[in-house]
Amino acid sequence: MATSHTNMKSLLPSACAVGAVGILSVVAEVCMGSFPLDIFRFPLNVVLLALWLATISMLYRNRSGNAFARFMLSRGATWLTLVLMAVIGIVLGLQRKPSSTSWPVVVSILFVLTHLCFVILRGWRGAKGIRWRFSITHIGLLLALGAGFWGAPDREQRRMAVYDYPSNEAYTMTGELRPTPYPIELVSFRMEHADSGAPTHYEAVIKVDGKDVTLRVNHPYNRTLGEKIYLVSFGHSLMGETYAVIEIVNEPWQWATATGIIMLIAGAVLLFIQGPRRTENGKRKTEICE
Repeated sequence: MATSHTNMKSLLPSACAVGAVGILSVVAEVCMGSFPLDIFRFPLNVVLLALWLATISMLYRNRSGNAFARFMLSRGATWLTLVLMAVIGIVLGLQRKPSSTSWPVVVSILFVLTHLCFVILRGWRGAKGIRWRFSITHIGLLLALGAGFWGAPDREQRRMAVYDYPSNEAYTMTGELRPTPYPIELVSFRMEHADSGAPTHYEAVIKVDGKDVTLRVNHPYNRTLGEKIYLVSFGHSLMGETYAVIEIVNEPWQWATATGIIMLIAGAVLLFIQGPRRTENGKRKTEICE
């Protein structure tokens, strides 16, 4: 009991430091506004990712003499991670347009990812070798969450008006001209109206990469794994021409997110097939929770 109390006292400064960082993130949000995501675009985000992983690896190797590493491996850090994930999910879920660019959200997600890395380093290998179910599930979760976090600065949204002639003139959400590397042309546009005359349904056929593609609202075209083209709205020019407004969303890290999700599904299937592992005294022990 005394040993446990001593361990808790040794972890208290690290817990207080984590709490202080959380408070500072709230202050930064109030004083500075949203987190400056754009300045961390590639290659800076990749450099920071490499430094982050190297730092975690170094801290884990010296965990016996490092209070922060011991705190990140403690049960308290696990509970804090679960609470933060629940709060982040609720906060973003209640927003009309979910945004993960606030300082508290960024700091919280970074804490969750850091704790997950420490847990993986501790548990990926056991006395009997590699723990495949544990590793696949936890690394999949790390990839799914981490790709969205570290890849967020590289995510780009552009909009353009598409007419019946080829064009690549697209603009970012801040109004900056950012042409597409390929032309897009409006082939046809169809719209259905209610009895009152209000449009109820519309779809556009565009030509991209030399082929015709049909776009409908909430039914994007997946040009590549990391690029989607959405139909946003329509309009009429001064000459009476109908044009479609499309949105091009580029997410270069989407492949990592997809890989993580596949690994999570594979880990869940393995857990279901093999069932819980039993300890030496015969009690069940679910590997995912270790």
